[in-house]
Amino acid sequence: MKKNSLIYVLKLTLIVVLIAYALDKIVYFGLEELNKNVFTGQSGGKVNQFLKEKDDLDLIVFGSSRANHHIDNQQLSNKSFNIGMDGAKIASAASLLMTLPKNKEQVVLFHLSPGYAYDSLYDGDDIKALSKLYNQNKVIKREFDNLNKTTFLKKFFWTINFNGSTLGLLKNYFYPKNDVKNYRGFDPITVTQQQKDIFKKLSAQSANTPCPKNYHLNAVYKKYIDDIDTFCKNNNKRLIIFTAPIYKDNCKDDDNALGLYLSKKKITYWNLTDIFKNNRSLENWRDNSHLSNKGADIFTDSIKARLIINN
Repeated sequence: MKKNSLIYVLKLTLIVVLIAYALDKIVYFGLEELNKNVFTGQSGGKVNQFLKEKDDLDLIVFGSSRANHHIDNQQLSNKSFNIGMDGAKIASAASLLMTLPKNKEQVVLFHLSPGYAYDSLYDGDDIKALSKLYNQNKVIKREFDNLNKTTFLKKFFWTINFNGSTLGLLKNYFYPKNDVKNYRGFDPITVTQQQKDIFKKLSAQSANTPCPKNYHLNAVYKKYIDDIDTFCKNNNKRLIIFTAPIYKDNCKDDDNALGLYLSKKKITYWNLTDIFKNNRSLENWRDNSHLSNKGADIFTDSIKARLIINN
């Protein structure tokens, strides 16, 4: 290739890259502006509401669907929010926790599932649910980088961080689902008769499975347990890690292992897996690990009583 031709190709490539970069930023800032005004839906609106209100809260519930659907936080405090999200594990939940204001007294209820804590394959992939915040929030960006959950391409073309959530963003912008003024994050599950019948059949058929022989705490879980413990101790937060009820928990070894580890760290841990041990009514359940709205009411009352006793 002649020198003049090579220079032409390089110039053309540079122009294309610069145009693509400029267009990316135009689209990105347009989507970001829309996102700032969305406060419903788990594709980002719920997180936006939490980030907007977090500095004024007294109590916050973090975790997965077993936090989201199980604790009616308004029964615990009028100035509270439940930022539990379906599919969340420790990486996304802990990252959100560390955005809380410094030196403000707050109660933190943080859900952990022992089964995930001892899953050797877990690598923090759930943090990707917060991708839209990568270029907007310093804490989220730091945790993405620490987990190596971003790429050079995403750092260059920011709009990629909206991939998979743009339709949800637009839907919740034009057709918001919740009354933001009254919504505090708790999403109770109303169970149909058909769902009750299915769970009854499945629970009768479920067989006991043997516990794993060895328990080694996942490295990502270990890091984040240390991180949130340190953050809470340094910033006037009352941290309570808890495990929500399970209808039939076939293995207690992971519960005991997690309890022992947290006890050594002097972290408060409420293992509430068997809180319905003496109440086997299926009316309280959606499936083996999720409570119905009725079960959530009972569970919330139990949490409330524990908070009062241990205050």
